Amino acid sequence: MKEIQTESETQVINRPDYWGKTVIYLKKYLKFIILALIAGAMVGYCIAHYLITPSYLSYLDLYVNVNNSSIQKQDDSVNTGDIDASQKLVNSYIVTLKANIVTNRILEKLNGRISKVELLGSVSFASINSTEVLRITVLTHDPQLSVDICNAYMEIAEDVLDDIFGAGSVKVISSPEFPGGPSAPNVLQYTWTGGILAAAVIALICLLIMLADNKVTSEKVLSDRYSIPVLGNVPDFFQFSKSLNIPRKYVKKSKKLKEKNFNNEKIITSSVVLGQKTPFPIAEAYKTIRSNILFSLPKMKNGVIIVTSPVANELKTTTSINLALSMAKIGARVLLIDGDLRNPSIHRYFKTSNKQGLSLILTGRCQFQDAVVYNLVKGVDFLSAGPVPPIPSELLGSRYMVDFINQMSAQYDFIIMDTSPVNLVSDALVLSSQSAGIILTIRESKSTTPEIDKAIKSINMAHSNILGFVLTDVDIKGVGYGYYQYNYGYGDNPKTRR
Repeated sequence: MKEIQTESETQVINRPDYWGKTVIYLKKYLKFIILALIAGAMVGYCIAHYLITPSYLSYLDLYVNVNNSSIQKQDDSVNTGDIDASQKLVNSYIVTLKANIVTNRILEKLNGRISKVELLGSVSFASINSTEVLRITVLTHDPQLSVDICNAYMEIAEDVLDDIFGAGSVKVISSPEFPGGPSAPNVLQYTWTGGILAAAVIALICLLIMLADNKVTSEKVLSDRYSIPVLGNVPDFFQFSKSLNIPRKYVKKSKKLKEKNFNNEKIITSSVVLGQKTPFPIAEAYKTIRSNILFSLPKMKNGVIIVTSPVANELKTTTSINLALSMAKIGARVLLIDGDLRNPSIHRYFKTSNKQGLSLILTGRCQFQDAVVYNLVKGVDFLSAGPVPPIPSELLGSRYMVDFINQMSAQYDFIIMDTSPVNLVSDALVLSSQSAGIILTIRESKSTTPEIDKAIKSINMAHSNILGFVLTDVDIKGVGYGYYQYNYGYGDNPKTRR
């Protein structure tokens, strides 16, 4: 096992389960493999049936005896010397039948129906199981020609043996027969071979894709690789576009949005914030996350929870908001803080002002009572980030922030703080020492294991506790629920929606 060693609790990264991952990928692309099998079989059939000229086989079996007389003795025993001589004679006979003198005589009998090169390529000679039986096999594209060539060899066989060797005899034991059908190509063999080869190529491509793919494609990938609990799986909101009133034109763009931003700025707030119209699977997902966090309460030093992600666009802000709302539903007093001082966005979800907020409180330019939005949602107070300060990490790591967290912890049961991505800036790490732990949001089919590894290593080096993962944007249709270079926007005019 590969371990990330730190002075704090060691987070273990297990060896990848390549066999399990292979099975998952093969299942995922099974329909393509089946289609390739069918297509390859059809191609193989068409090649064998239409493109390859059929070949027809005919053969002639000759028994070669060294003596002209019977090889049977008076005691009915076989003379082994005669058998050995006959076998040697068969080998010599094969060489002779390939000679020009014999080939030319065969061509004369065929009256130019085949060339010499074609004849030599069509005829083969072999001793059957090292016996005295010689088999002459002919394979041509004309069934009648195959038979005629065999008959020609049969007619001259005894004359050749007598003229050249002066001894021995040849007896026909299997006369040439007209082929009942083509011997080649084997259509069934071509069909199966084409199908299997095509399916194997697609399966190989799938495996190569798997080896090159380091994205988190399921909860199992996280569970198998890391010794960190998965607190819950949040479904992809676009799968519930009708109930969430997400316009169809945005649904069509959802695949592109997945690679850039979670939602278009024009999509209404109710699409991502828990409410009465929120589909059951989404609401239930946050209940599960809430329950798993509550189970961890005895181990938590306070109710301050940092929500971050390895990189941008992994739905950490949406998770922060809905986790706060879910905590409030059980009667807890919750303070939701936008701790992303570099790219604040929670105020846009609720259409509130960001003129006053955390940054001004920490610099002493305003009071908490003047900046907080009480009961933004029942049970949830909201503190925006405020104007972007020159050096956010120093401000968040200052003693003023420590004092502020201590004061708020005495007033609220839970403080949910959305922060910047941990792999991009250190803001979440400087806050973590004042918190119960960090929640890492991981986006299905977008987040990669190297990014997660780096985030875990950074958190461990800061001696911080990871409460668990939240897997977001989950394709629930694909997991059987039964229900229906980083561009983070840290510029002068950040507009990235997370």
